[in-house]
Amino acid sequence: MEKMISRTPIGNLAVEYEGDFVLAVRATKARTLAARDPLAREVQKQLKAWFAGRLKKFDIPFLFPDATDFQVRVWDQITKIPFGATQTYGEIARDIKSGPRAVGSACRCNNLLLIVPCHRVVAVNGLGGFMGDKDGSLVRRKQWLLDHEQRYGH
Repeated sequence: MEKMISRTPIGNLAVEYEGDFVLAVRATKARTLAARDPLAREVQKQLKAWFAGRLKKFDIPFLFPDATDFQVRVWDQITKIPFGATQTYGEIARDIKSGPRAVGSACRCNNLLLIVPCHRVVAVNGLGGFMGDKDGSLVRRKQWLLDHEQRYGH
């Protein structure tokens, strides 16, 4: 497995990939690690464009290693939420015939930050959690991502 680290406005992101597929995009405290091959350079280019508001949807081949069928169903549904829009946990649950808490649990397990935009999934009465956080720095990151998308429009 290969890895590159990119600096972004929400902190450094580690991108793990193998062959032609991205396997994970996660926050990290590690320092920048250069993109050396074509896929890594493309990921870097798309991350920069997304944070600059020029890219609304990532076009990067990715896989869900070690994911359950249910998680894949949830994440597939989440990738359909347009840039700048949100859906509630309940709306996603209705679409896939499940429950809101199960959708939240799948969101918490998402290892493809931004590519599978779980930040676009909100509670019916507010922001909801983010990556297992209910009111701390990760929820502030979720708010930043939503504000960023609002700033650059639908």
